[in-house]
Amino acid sequence: MSYVVCHSCGGSVEVWSDEDGGECLDCGAKWLKPDGGNSCLEYCEYADKCREIVASRKH
Repeated sequence: MSYVVCHSCGGSVEVWSDEDGGECLDCGAKWLKPDGGNSCLEYCEYADKCREIVASRKH
């Protein structure tokens, strides 16, 4: 078992190695494990915002 930070509230999401994801212990938000080689930009709901930040820092 491991924990990841919730994308919604910053709480803890409990993830078991044999499961595809978990649920935040604080707010109930769902979290899914990314596929092995995928970047967070492929699954995160905030990916567009991150792309904007990265692009603005390149200029």
